[in-house]
Amino acid sequence: MKEIAVVATEKQYARFLMDNISKYLGRYASFKAYSIAEVETLKRIEEDYVLVSAFNIFQQVRQKISDQSEIVVLSLALTKKQMEKLKKIPKGTKALLVNFDHRTCMHTITSMYASGFRDVELFPYYGTGEYDRSIRLAITPNEGHLVPQGISQVIDVGESSVDMNSLYIIAEKLGVYDEFSSKEAAAARREYYYIDSSMDKLLNDKENMSDKLNTLMNLMNEGIIITDVVGRVYLCNEKARQLMSHRSRVLLGFNIEELLPELDVKSAWEKLIKTGESNLIASAVEIRSGDKVAGHIITLKDFEEAETRQHDMRSKLYGTSHRARYTFEDIIGTSRAIREAVNNGRQMARSDAAVMITGESGTGKEMFAQGIHNESARKNYNFVAVNCAAIPDSLLESEMFGYEEGSFTGAKKGGKMGYFELAHRGTIFLDEIGEMPMSLQSKLLRVLEERKVDRIGSDKSIDVDVRVIAATNKDLFTMVENGGFREDLFYRLNVLPLNVPPLRERTQDILPIFYFFAGRNRSDMALTPEAEAILTGYPWRGNVRELRNVVEFLLTKEKQVIGAEDLPPLRTGRERAVPGFAGRGQKTRMPEAAGKEPGILERFILNEWKDLGLYKAVLVQLRESLERKERYGRQKLLEKVNGNGGFYTEAEVRKALSKLSAHGFVRSVRGRGGSVVTEDGLSLLQAIEGRDGHGGSY
Repeated sequence: MKEIAVVATEKQYARFLMDNISKYLGRYASFKAYSIAEVETLKRIEEDYVLVSAFNIFQQVRQKISDQSEIVVLSLALTKKQMEKLKKIPKGTKALLVNFDHRTCMHTITSMYASGFRDVELFPYYGTGEYDRSIRLAITPNEGHLVPQGISQVIDVGESSVDMNSLYIIAEKLGVYDEFSSKEAAAARREYYYIDSSMDKLLNDKENMSDKLNTLMNLMNEGIIITDVVGRVYLCNEKARQLMSHRSRVLLGFNIEELLPELDVKSAWEKLIKTGESNLIASAVEIRSGDKVAGHIITLKDFEEAETRQHDMRSKLYGTSHRARYTFEDIIGTSRAIREAVNNGRQMARSDAAVMITGESGTGKEMFAQGIHNESARKNYNFVAVNCAAIPDSLLESEMFGYEEGSFTGAKKGGKMGYFELAHRGTIFLDEIGEMPMSLQSKLLRVLEERKVDRIGSDKSIDVDVRVIAATNKDLFTMVENGGFREDLFYRLNVLPLNVPPLRERTQDILPIFYFFAGRNRSDMALTPEAEAILTGYPWRGNVRELRNVVEFLLTKEKQVIGAEDLPPLRTGRERAVPGFAGRGQKTRMPEAAGKEPGILERFILNEWKDLGLYKAVLVQLRESLERKERYGRQKLLEKVNGNGGFYTEAEVRKALSKLSAHGFVRSVRGRGGSVVTEDGLSLLQAIEGRDGHGGSY
């Protein structure tokens, strides 16, 4: 025989409830009544079923309930005998329904109305607050001490009893549902009202529809709770039980106001609720049957899961995967300089402060930024890389901070999120930060200080949680002194400074890096001792990027053994040769760009040798436009380039202009002014044409 414990605040009421139930189910189970005080003295409640009537009682005894015990929440209502006391009240009378809190008042009122008692207009009162002073009658279930003094007549109907719904549930748990229905239930129905919940009425075929709803809800990612009109939990899915496990392992039967007191089911707004170590996003919508509210659907989402899904959707909306591919393990080298930089980077990954990475062009600053991101607490979120020099000034603000629909000519329908929104909870990498215009530096400073972004054309601020890693090959401190960079922004970004050493300061890493790039292309080529000596003695002003390009150049030779004669004639003086620039043994004088450091043209040609044909075609047409004193827009430039034997797409020409502009070879004019070749650009064109004269190939 199964054992059932009935727990209430006081032993007397526990016995009262136990008598209600055992009167009809006593021959199917043994019962025992406990007060809360008695439970506190026990090591465990070991009965098979534990019956409680309120969430606060469950909370007080939950630690004492055995894991093998099943909890049943009792529903309470007035019996037919209790309701007989109210039949003599004149129709249309106003009365206070007095109980110990608002929720219990409303539950009692709803139960009374559902049982057919509708001739009296009931108003809830729970000991405090104002009420209609014209009311002279109060009805209460044994809470007479809460009745206000101005009431002349009090009808005490006595304690609420266990209703028929609970008796049926307990009988079903005991496995005697059919037997109970045919015997004791007949007597119980004469004493108790069977009050269908609004959910029962709405679903009609309770058992069939409930099963279907449960199946459907358990397929959903969110927690779903369905309540009846008085707020009692009627159905819930497994996800809801998981999300609410810090508060209660039992949901069915308890009132939603007890389980989630922070949630206002009448509000249309989402509510952020803390439960244990997790945060929930909760919202409620009404279930209506005709013109009446039949209950509510409560939706629960884990805040962290929702943030992760939003992060993934932001990437999909942007159409790009913003993942950091590299870790510190991908950085090649055993030299003391590079190992020290890697160790510093790993230490910085543990912090969430801004990082400033300095180093010459081509040293691998972005690899360090990705390594920091991938060892940080933000590694599961976006790593958004922004080259501040590659985006035209006119577009940089809208790309960084986003814009609303119609905020400017050409704005996308629906607007667009910016890089900071896309990097929310992740990392934004601002490469070549020294190229950011002063007008934008002030807005960046505000974002870093306030953690809010204002889209162009919007008056609404968007909260962002972003770690910033900046990088530059310039001396920002000198720029600050010369007024070229904001001092306050410099100190805001330069919290954790990290310097990446140039290749010439770690010569022992040159050959391992060379063979790594060769092996990545499935090449087994080897260097002769003479070739190794030349490579390790070269200063590598283009650093790792220049070394990688030399490897790609040598791969085109398709030779297994690379000798000194196969190398590009690398030199260190002002007069130097460039890969493919001349036949072996020949030298070509490279025109020096005014105001530029020596060798910039050579490095550009070395780095971009695969696309020199495209750069030449673009520069030739821009030189022609300069001579004609005309300005070619992008579309006209494309037509000119392809009209003179080229076969390039608009995207290729646009990319070439961006690259040339970033290096100062082309100047883009705002609006429809087109692009103009600079003196440096003419020098570059002269160098490329000189290369052609020595039989080089693209």
